Amino acid sequence: MKSFKLNMDVHEAAEKLANILGSPVTALSPIEMGELSRVFSFEWNGRPYVAHFKGTKDSLEKASYMYRKYGSRLPIPKVSKVGEMDGIFYSISDKAVGKPVSAFPPSQQTAILKDVAMNLVLMGRLDIDRSTGYGWISPEGTAKDASWVETIEAFFKEDSDGFYQDWTRLYSESFLEKSLFEEGYSAMMELLPYVPDRPFLVHGDFHLGNMLSDGIKVTGIVDWEIAMYGDFMFDVVGLHFWNPLLGFPKTLQNLCDEKEIEIPHFDERLRCYMLMKAIDALRFYAKQEAKPSYDFIKDKLKALLS
Repeated sequence: MKSFKLNMDVHEAAEKLANILGSPVTALSPIEMGELSRVFSFEWNGRPYVAHFKGTKDSLEKASYMYRKYGSRLPIPKVSKVGEMDGIFYSISDKAVGKPVSAFPPSQQTAILKDVAMNLVLMGRLDIDRSTGYGWISPEGTAKDASWVETIEAFFKEDSDGFYQDWTRLYSESFLEKSLFEEGYSAMMELLPYVPDRPFLVHGDFHLGNMLSDGIKVTGIVDWEIAMYGDFMFDVVGLHFWNPLLGFPKTLQNLCDEKEIEIPHFDERLRCYMLMKAIDALRFYAKQEAKPSYDFIKDKLKALLS
């Protein structure tokens, strides 16, 4: 698979962290987390921390904003420092107690899942001002789109910037199949009338690797770099798409029934974002030149369409 991460090993990370903090760090080890960042855990002055290194700064500054804005109501680790050194941007945050939920045995993951759902309910209860906009949250806490539908459509614009700039060239330059992609896109668009017209906080990369636990409760939700204002059902699919055997949508439905919370058009919104995840993953793996992963998603999309 083609990598877009920084080329940084533990020795370089140790040197940079010592310069940033003013003294050496200990217990430094890499964390395989995210597609675009280098992440390391370490100890300094007897306390555990996590460092992110990246080629751009906006997502790191946004992660800091998310802690300041929502850290008192959600288990978001404190971001203590964001900066730049030798053209590489970094952030340093507290390390939450425990380990990723994905590292627990499947039977224990199921037990933790209800608390994962509870945290999603807490996110859904946050009062988000409509005037903040929809879509990706800026480091200042605002979003530029007028509606969530506009955000979804913007995901796939041909004139996208950044990672997906000129992505439609993949039709001719990679194994991305235009007819299959467009069939999935059309099916997704037919379901957009069911999405809500009020904003919710969306993590954007909601999976068990980004949730830490002590084995009972969720102790930290990390990697808020692509957080958005939109539909919280997007996060439900973020977990369910990659780990369907957990049955997370049913866990969430059961919790909402218990607390008498209604989720309108649950099935339509679930299917809409499943299709969205599938077509986005198709072009991602085409860009990454990862044919086996592409074929896996292709089969998944075909099953959704059938």
